[in-house]
Amino acid sequence: METNTKKFVLFSSSRQNKSEKKKRSVKKTVLILSIIVVLLSGLYCTAMFSNIPFIEKWRDLYIETAMDTLNHKWLATFFIPGSVIDGVLSNKQAVIDAQQQLESSWNPDGTATGQLKPNDTLEDFLKLFDELDKTSFNNYVSNNPDVLINGYGNLLINKAGLNDTGTSIYTTCGDQVLAIDAANGILIVKVTGDGYVGKLAIAKFASKVKLGVSEKLGSYGQTVQKIAENNNGVLAINASGFTDNEKKGNGGQVVGVLIANGEMISPPVHSPYLTIGFSKDDHLNIGVPIDKVDYRDAVEFVPALIVNGINVIKNKNLVNGSMGFGMQPRTVIGQKADKTVLMLTIDGRQIGYSLGCTVVECANILLRYGAYQAANLDGGSSTVMYYRGQVITKPANGIDYGRYVPDAFYVEYTGTPEKAK
Repeated sequence: METNTKKFVLFSSSRQNKSEKKKRSVKKTVLILSIIVVLLSGLYCTAMFSNIPFIEKWRDLYIETAMDTLNHKWLATFFIPGSVIDGVLSNKQAVIDAQQQLESSWNPDGTATGQLKPNDTLEDFLKLFDELDKTSFNNYVSNNPDVLINGYGNLLINKAGLNDTGTSIYTTCGDQVLAIDAANGILIVKVTGDGYVGKLAIAKFASKVKLGVSEKLGSYGQTVQKIAENNNGVLAINASGFTDNEKKGNGGQVVGVLIANGEMISPPVHSPYLTIGFSKDDHLNIGVPIDKVDYRDAVEFVPALIVNGINVIKNKNLVNGSMGFGMQPRTVIGQKADKTVLMLTIDGRQIGYSLGCTVVECANILLRYGAYQAANLDGGSSTVMYYRGQVITKPANGIDYGRYVPDAFYVEYTGTPEKAK
């Protein structure tokens, strides 16, 4: 009997010890979880509400980038308080509000760049393409004499395809040259920076830069390539934004003014947008109302980047360098004082290749190349550059042709279109 009692006592004691250990383990787990919750809450509050410049910069950039997309705003709204989002977006609205009175202007004696002739000399060629570094160009020609078989006026070097590695020619700004198309007055260069890759097309004949419109506008858009091909275009970029209320992204309903070949297709919506387009004297105008300029081709978008040679997107009062527009794939159009047109696209949303860039960075790129006027166009998955039969950029949506858009700025072939080389 005594033995059984001892066994019972030992069993009860062991059971009690296990129970106490279990309780201590539970308390320890609760304590650890509480500490984790407190730490996470602290990190969350710091990330959401801190005024530390580094944290504020990247938090605001994340919010701006998410909120500036058509279908991915939930990446911000799901876990970021609305008050924080509203505060960040007020920066963007401040930039837009400040731009509503902007109007570009031109001196009446502005002249367009002249076209080369087949028998023109190296001196004539380098005068037209003054962006080229002379030494690297001469070295390339020395090593590839066949490019001059038809003279400088018809020189064609095309290494702009996605599988091409470019040329050994550089611009005076240090960017790699991908294509030189003398007959069409086109120079294409690769631009790179912190986290982005893009292409800048320099079009010398402003009268050849026009706006093509989808054949099915009102119901469906078309690809940039199709719009270019329908209009005898050698090069093209996307232009207008469009509504996407049904999340179909078909590009059929243009937003803002649309004037093509002097014909008003869609009326202006004005604020927050700015008119961006070419007058009949081939000047790019930004923010000038349609009743003040005889536009031949125009759209509306925002923001303006450079007006009358001044970088209007730069604002030291805003903390980060995005001016409220985030980091996105970009499409930008600009013009130099001699009427040379600048067409910039930046690929984005592709980790390991190119994330995109801010409008501030776009302005800086074009300023390096002498832009006198420049404005942002629709970006995101719409961003595409087409040249001689192929899309030469990587659209953000992973589809070779990008997406359907309502219209596109294109450079019309000079003479008869040739096969892409």
